Amino acid sequence: MDNMSGIALIVAVLATGAAIVAVVYTMLNQYFKQQQEISASQLEERKRKDYVGIQMQAYERLILFLERINPERLVFRVNKPGMSARFLQSEILKTVREEFDHNLTQQLYIGSDAWMAVKAAREETLKILNVAAEHVHRDADSLALSKAILEVVGGMEKLPTEVAIGILKSEFRKKMKL
Repeated sequence: MDNMSGIALIVAVLATGAAIVAVVYTMLNQYFKQQQEISASQLEERKRKDYVGIQMQAYERLILFLERINPERLVFRVNKPGMSARFLQSEILKTVREEFDHNLTQQLYIGSDAWMAVKAAREETLKILNVAAEHVHRDADSLALSKAILEVVGGMEKLPTEVAIGILKSEFRKKMKL
């Protein structure tokens, strides 16, 4: 074999090797890109599912909050025998504020209209409680305030908490497409 044919053979082998390396590189590159896209897609899907779960919990917690600050429920839950009307009023107001503060972060997961409805329900509930307290003598017992609260509530067509719950449910159904 002469020198020229030896060099041609080496060049042919090297060219074939380079072509094989290029093909393998391209195939592996495509494979890894595809795997990366699949992983990213799976991660997005997992994040979406986790977020939906957190959102659902936020709606659940806020509905529970609204149910817990329903004036009728508050009266029965907070009132203890021997309490004065003023002490019951302060305990109920404190309970509403604590419940609200405990659920403040839930606003991250719901729409702003729903959050405004929750806040409005809290404010209106506090007003109901204070209006009822104005109708009770300063030295009255908790039973007199409880009765006044139930009378104010009884005169309402719909409680603010019920309105807010309706808004939360509606927004939740739209988001979950139920």
